[in-house]
Amino acid sequence: MSTQNPDRRSLLRLGAALMGGGGLAACASTPESAQGPTVVRGRSAAASESARVWQEGAGKPYSEGVLHAPGVCPLPGPNKKTRFPDPDKYKDTERVPGMCQLCSTVCGTIAHVKDGRVIKIDGNPKDPNSRGKLCARGQAGLNHQYHPERLLYPLKRVGERGAGKWRRITWDEAYDELATRLNACRESDPTQFAFHQGRSRSKDPVSAFLDAFGTKTQLNHRGLCSASRRAANLTYLFESDWDLGDYQHTKYILNFGSNMFEAHQGHVAGAQRIQQGRFDNGAKLVTFDVRMSNTAGNSDEFFMPRPGTDGAIALALAHVIVKEGLADAQWFKTWANASLEDVWEHVLKDTTPEWAEGVSTVPAADIARIAREFAAAAPRATTMCNRGSSAHVNGYYNDRSIILLNGLVGSVGKHGGWCWMWTGGMDSGRFKLPPQPAKTSAKSVLADPPEFVLANTWNTMRVGEIVYWYLKQERARIQVYMTYNLDSPMTWPEMDVTRSVLLDEDKIGFHVCINPFYNETAHFADMVLPWTTYLERWELDARGAYNLRPYVNVRWPIAEPLGEAKDLREILPELARRMGGDMAEQWFAQHSQEEYMREWAKDIPFDAEKYADPLDFLRHEGAYEDPEQRPYFEPHLLPLTEADLADSVTDEATGVITKDGKGIGIWIDGEAVRGFKTPSRKFEVYSEFVVKTARNEDTSDLTSLANSKGKNRASHHRGHEYELSPWPKFELPEEHRDLDEDQLVMTSFKWCVHNHGRTANLKWCSEIVHSNPAWLHPETAKRFGLKNGDWIEVTGYRSTTLHRAMPGLELGDGPIERKLELPIVVTKGVHPAAIAISNSLGHDQYTRVAQASRQGPVGSQSAGMDRAGLRDEDWERNMWWQDDSGGDRAKWQRNTGNGWAQNHVLPIAPDYISGQQAFNSTVVRIRKLS
Repeated sequence: MSTQNPDRRSLLRLGAALMGGGGLAACASTPESAQGPTVVRGRSAAASESARVWQEGAGKPYSEGVLHAPGVCPLPGPNKKTRFPDPDKYKDTERVPGMCQLCSTVCGTIAHVKDGRVIKIDGNPKDPNSRGKLCARGQAGLNHQYHPERLLYPLKRVGERGAGKWRRITWDEAYDELATRLNACRESDPTQFAFHQGRSRSKDPVSAFLDAFGTKTQLNHRGLCSASRRAANLTYLFESDWDLGDYQHTKYILNFGSNMFEAHQGHVAGAQRIQQGRFDNGAKLVTFDVRMSNTAGNSDEFFMPRPGTDGAIALALAHVIVKEGLADAQWFKTWANASLEDVWEHVLKDTTPEWAEGVSTVPAADIARIAREFAAAAPRATTMCNRGSSAHVNGYYNDRSIILLNGLVGSVGKHGGWCWMWTGGMDSGRFKLPPQPAKTSAKSVLADPPEFVLANTWNTMRVGEIVYWYLKQERARIQVYMTYNLDSPMTWPEMDVTRSVLLDEDKIGFHVCINPFYNETAHFADMVLPWTTYLERWELDARGAYNLRPYVNVRWPIAEPLGEAKDLREILPELARRMGGDMAEQWFAQHSQEEYMREWAKDIPFDAEKYADPLDFLRHEGAYEDPEQRPYFEPHLLPLTEADLADSVTDEATGVITKDGKGIGIWIDGEAVRGFKTPSRKFEVYSEFVVKTARNEDTSDLTSLANSKGKNRASHHRGHEYELSPWPKFELPEEHRDLDEDQLVMTSFKWCVHNHGRTANLKWCSEIVHSNPAWLHPETAKRFGLKNGDWIEVTGYRSTTLHRAMPGLELGDGPIERKLELPIVVTKGVHPAAIAISNSLGHDQYTRVAQASRQGPVGSQSAGMDRAGLRDEDWERNMWWQDDSGGDRAKWQRNTGNGWAQNHVLPIAPDYISGQQAFNSTVVRIRKLS
């Protein structure tokens, strides 16, 4: 199925022209009589008419004398709502640089501060990645900072775990109890202290504390996010797990399931550069996605393949490129570690466009045409992929097949092509951390589960979705569990498994949750500690750099922490001091946060006439990028120097150059160059390393040649061996073959205003998206006798493919006991074989906004809040999306409520190769509810 936009730019310009004269009537302090006419959607309207329209839906006027959150008009009458914003609102504000953390893109910000309060957040034009732009989540940072239900004081459980009964305690009480429990754990078994983080940018204090403690049980959510894509990149490159298309200079982008315009790790930075490439260079954007995302809808061409068949399309494109002689044969001969002939014989000879059409439903003629166009645009051509292609049980090979296209057309590392960086964030080689404790050699089955071949082979990509299943199986136990910025009861698959384990005190002895809000994780904790927001804490940070030059930005206390909120950089050092002994002697426990940051930033260049030191420079400017740094184009062509070559050895058969047994480069056409940081020093289309790793064989000879990343699997992986293909390939998941009439493949997606389970508390975002009915294609709806607004029951099934690959995990392949009931929306924006449901919604804790309820916090959890000091009456009276049906489907009103948690029927399904959670592969049965 496809949609073509032959003149997309003309439509965009027309839309901009039609919208150009519009305006909005809103809040101002000027008396009505002093105002001129208000422009509303391009037409003039009297102020009295504007006031009348406002009064019709205004409800009661705001109360006098209430402390209101920033962004809420405190004026008492609706007649004041005729202009918005107040033209004097941002007059004389202090503009302070910082860095967002409401999604993974971590854009540079400018906070407008007035009288000690942040009243607006903009993008920082000096941030080289985000370049002054900010998404809806970043704009809604005020909702996060001054939320009436922020946790500001420590809490301790007083009832049964999960009963929601709490009392307020002091930080001294919290520290003393935690120090006692941690010391007891350290004496008995340090690995039974587990630190489990969600979206975290504070990697150094966590690693320092855990290394000093003696545990490797540091858990994250990488397996739920991007493990397959990272493993595919590392297979080809070894050096980097994150590709960065040079979109602003490209001519052609082949997008497989990436929703860059809404929900991508490089969202704001990447989306800007894609549009720049399209409008400045005439670049074409072609998207393959099972669902009409904003990215798909804004593409020049959009095709909806059957779920999980992205790899088949990629191999068919490759088939045409090789068969028709469109490949860059010289580049491939020089830089690929396999010949075109071998790739054809082992990978492509049967992957015809006609075969791919039968698998994916994308027309063969379009596949062939696009292959020719892509090759013609090379080397200024690149692929782009993300969870749409990778979050499947076959996701690793999907992405390997997609990346192959760049090698075939010779766009790897090229200007306008498929690029990468040696660092996914800050350049830790140039900007070194202050002294850290020695790394512990402890092992942890929770951090490194043995079933998953490539999860921790190059980088640390912990399989977080398996943690609670392991605990349920009693393959591990946790004495002290510290969760940080995590909402696993909401965002983990099979929510009932997560919640049952969190309730079990035999499996988790003591649980302390660190979070700025009382969420589902806090609800199952024994102690809750209030965490500072990103506007109140320190960090040096960066993201994958789209300029292909490393940069550094600062996050620092723009606002004083509210209440008694503290950051991890204060909590962990204080815990170390309270624990005493060698923990208290660590460097990180003996310096203030600001001293630590100043040491970390000391090598950043700065103007001594304007700034006191590098940290002062960052606090005023917000970011540093070295203008003299060479962009990371074609790093494999960097020449080796005479000093590099001194005492080196060359393998006459391969041309690989080693020094002291380590690979340093390769001879190409008589020149000694760095090459790729792989065992062959070439672009690894064929991977001997993957085959040997899967068999648990020794790979030290290969990793020595790579001299970058990669290692043997740990000894406790013995007994978990697999036969993996060294080549890219496609194989349809077993459970997707021959689906029954009442079966569909469920896909998960995110909206542009939400980020997993952490943004539904933001009023401005949840007012836009708070409900998530299931998407069904009209043909599918007709088959089931469904229409818009009808309710269905969804039953999820575990993966047959994974059950056969990992029978010892005992996940099974039957149905999940829990059912999901929700309404549907009928749309052509989803493939007929699929059902699409967005995530991020369906909270039963996490503030009234997330729950779409005007009622306050239940029970004593409000003991940790300042309900009197922080109040938002606009939110209290205008929660227009509250669901008043009481659970009666017949009374439910469209677009009301807090949505439905899809993860109730998502099975635990980590791809056994990379550990990637197969969010988009779940086979479900649906049934119409009367």
